Amino acid sequence: MVLFEPRGAPVRFNRKRQKVYVYEYQRSVWPWKRWRVVIKVFDWADIQGERVQLAGHADWGHRIYCAVCKPGTYEVVDRFVLAWTVGNLRDAYSLWSHCCHYMEARPVPKNPLLTDKPADWTPFRTVRWPSDVERESTTATG
Repeated sequence: MVLFEPRGAPVRFNRKRQKVYVYEYQRSVWPWKRWRVVIKVFDWADIQGERVQLAGHADWGHRIYCAVCKPGTYEVVDRFVLAWTVGNLRDAYSLWSHCCHYMEARPVPKNPLLTDKPADWTPFRTVRWPSDVERESTTATG
């Protein structure tokens, strides 16, 4: 599992459209088999941030989830990982705050919050957004 399981999934925020695009892997029974990719698109207004503290043997720290709720409620209909495990509580809250400021067109820091690059064996080198989603997620409406 350590060698074959995809790590993380890219998330794109489009401030002009007020949409969030998530590139998710659908888990397979066979970890070495290529996992199917599903692209999900959510309205920013329906997303709430959740912080979870993990204290496992190999996975400890703080993780940020985005809970997608039914419009106008707090009833969760979907959930995705915004940030895998970060060791510092302040970093976890800073990341969520950064996303909120960006989507609300408020000032955000010029320097990246997390500067670590994923290891070469992670799926980030092989992420290929479909052309229609690539265009929509990187452009304004109209």
